[in-house]
Amino acid sequence: MNDKILYTAYHIADRIDVANHRLLHPEHLITKSTLELYYQIDVTRYVYIVSYGAVVFTGMTPDEIREYLKSLETSAVRPKSHVTTDDLEVLLGETEDEIALSFETLTLGTFNHSVNKMIMMHLAQSVALDHFNGLSQSILGEIKAYTQDMQVYGKVKLGQKKAMSFIGKTLNTKNTIAENLYILDSPDVAWDNEYLDRLHDTLVRHFELVPRYREIDNTLKIVEDNLTVYMSYNHHRESSRLEWIIIILIVIEVIDTFATKLF
Repeated sequence: MNDKILYTAYHIADRIDVANHRLLHPEHLITKSTLELYYQIDVTRYVYIVSYGAVVFTGMTPDEIREYLKSLETSAVRPKSHVTTDDLEVLLGETEDEIALSFETLTLGTFNHSVNKMIMMHLAQSVALDHFNGLSQSILGEIKAYTQDMQVYGKVKLGQKKAMSFIGKTLNTKNTIAENLYILDSPDVAWDNEYLDRLHDTLVRHFELVPRYREIDNTLKIVEDNLTVYMSYNHHRESSRLEWIIIILIVIEVIDTFATKLF
């Protein structure tokens, strides 16, 4: 292994069908699960694929990465037109228990599959959080437009169907983060290994995973609060409409009764 290792992560789609990719590319596969695939192409090159749409490369050239991304196109569900990227440089240190972080470089004294996979997992989470942050800000931006209409016109131009669509996006984003990202808890592999646990804590701090996660969570809570107001308004509007319909029907019935008696 080289003394310097470059990791590059991409978020390419809403989801990657890891089962389909495993069937199409069984060669070089080291570990697998329903959510992730970990490949060793050769001594210096590795690929890590996770179901929430992220893929991480180690020791691969830009041309090799582009070629591999093409192979993922058949397994990518709702691929992104704009791909989010992140990277990290790792140096191999002298002592086995060394873990040091300076600027954008991480120095490690131990390197094996568990360490490599731990780094790739956190880099995948980092690039995924960039994606989810962009998604949450996009939803909030749309919600703000309706809030502006409420301020200017005194009413909400957000229908029930559109509101339910926003609710679906918000809940789906929160569920995806909760199901796939080890943001607040250590992954299982780190529980019984002190070095991996230290590495996990270092990477979480370096990528600022917890503050970024909480920012996304707060944004989605703001969206939910706004949607609660809109849904309440729509419910009140529908109730008022039904009341007017009932009143009109009663008036028609009364008129019909008087007309029948008179004529």
